Parts: sequence; C-alpha cells; structure tokens
Amino acid sequence: MKSDVKGDDAAARALSEIAAADSELHEAFERVLEAAETLMGTGEAAGGSVGEEIAVATGALFEASAVRDIVGQRLNAIREAIDLLGPAAASGLETKRDKAREIDEKRGDGSASESGLLNGPQLPGSAASQAEVDALFDNLD
Repeated sequence: MKSDVKGDDAAARALSEIAAADSELHEAFERVLEAAETLMGTGEAAGGSVGEEIAVATGALFEASAVRDIVGQRLNAIREAIDLLGPAAASGLETKRDKAREIDEKRGDGSASESGLLNGPQLPGSAASQAEVDALFDNLD
C-alpha cells in the first residue's frame, strides 16, 4: 500500500519516528544501567573472584552504554538533515554551507575553536586513524 504522506507530512512523520526511537533507546539504556548498578552491588557483596568477575562485566556494560550518547548525536544529525528538507531547504542549506565554509577557513589558519568543530561522531571510515592522531601529538614536541 502506497503512503499518501508527502513533503512536510513525511518530514514530520520521520521526526516523530526518530523521537520515538530516541525515547525507547534512552529508556532501554536506563534499564541496562540500573541492572548493571544492581549487579555491581551484588559483586561488591560477593567479593573474591566472583566479585571481581562481576565488576569486570558491569564495567563492560557501563562502557558499552556510552554508545547511547553517540547514537543520540547521530539522531540529532538526522533531525537537522530532515529539517533542511522542509520548505526552507534552500536557505537552510546555504546557512549550513556558510557555517561549514567558516569552520574550514578556521581550520586552515589553525584558529578553529573546539565548539565550532563539535559535529558529533563521524561516519565509519571518515574519522582520523589512531596513527594520524598519534602523529599529531608526536609533532607537538
């Protein structure tokens, strides 16, 4: 069955779906973190090697839960992209291009502030490799 949803209706629907997914993701991670905290207390009470194993496992759960922030940033990027597809797409796109151009110019002269570069997580394969990051720090000496 073909949908009758077009234009702004489709964008509104997509934004609603993203909001629902974001909310469900947030609730799920809250439950995971609560369970991990319970396990952590159990591990502390158990002590010994069992307690250590539980501590390692709960630490891994807490560490893995950091993905929630990354996914939230990605969902925000999708929201912004959908907003650009609305009626004001031409002017919004130009504003984004101007901002990107400004950041590129600042990068060129080394004056880009951290806040101007915080664009959320990069897509896989787009980020600098660890070797490139290490090389930047090696050049600071």
